[in-house]
Amino acid sequence: MLSSSLVGQGTNFFDLFLIALPFIALYLYFTRGRGEKLPEGETVIDMWYTPQGIEETYEAVLGVIEEWREEEAASESEASGQLPGFLRGLARRRSEPRFVEREKDPPRLYRMLDRTGPIYFEFTEVEGGGTVVKATYNSNIKARVTRFKAKQPLRIPAVPVGGRCPACGKATLPEFKLCPYCGETLIKE
Repeated sequence: MLSSSLVGQGTNFFDLFLIALPFIALYLYFTRGRGEKLPEGETVIDMWYTPQGIEETYEAVLGVIEEWREEEAASESEASGQLPGFLRGLARRRSEPRFVEREKDPPRLYRMLDRTGPIYFEFTEVEGGGTVVKATYNSNIKARVTRFKAKQPLRIPAVPVGGRCPACGKATLPEFKLCPYCGETLIKE
């Protein structure tokens, strides 16, 4: 009775529902699946030592971030390619950009913003050669950072127990529990 008075004679509520169903599906697709932040994850702080110089390491991070942006652009275009033509423009406008540069202080700091949260890369030059990289990021992108680390020439310095930091190789006093240069836990006998 209510549906016939709203739509006109001869239409029942089920017909009205069938007409509205595609619009409901589109609404759910665009509000739930696109442009939302990923579920909150934990903040991860990761540190590693590489024998590369600080400038070379900084450029490697910039290169991998550009690869991440290209991967995201490819996956977005692939996802929007599955939509009908008139909906592709809506999908592009709704998605948030990924890996947006926020602060750059070459070769010491690179900070960017992602829908997972802020991402920081801090670089510390080690006396005698090499660089310690400290990465702070959301656990949702841990796989990306791990793949980047796997491509880097990593080295774990051979360290005598108690005299040098295992991460950056700098000399420490025996009473220190953490390295004052990079924050790594020190080895005790």
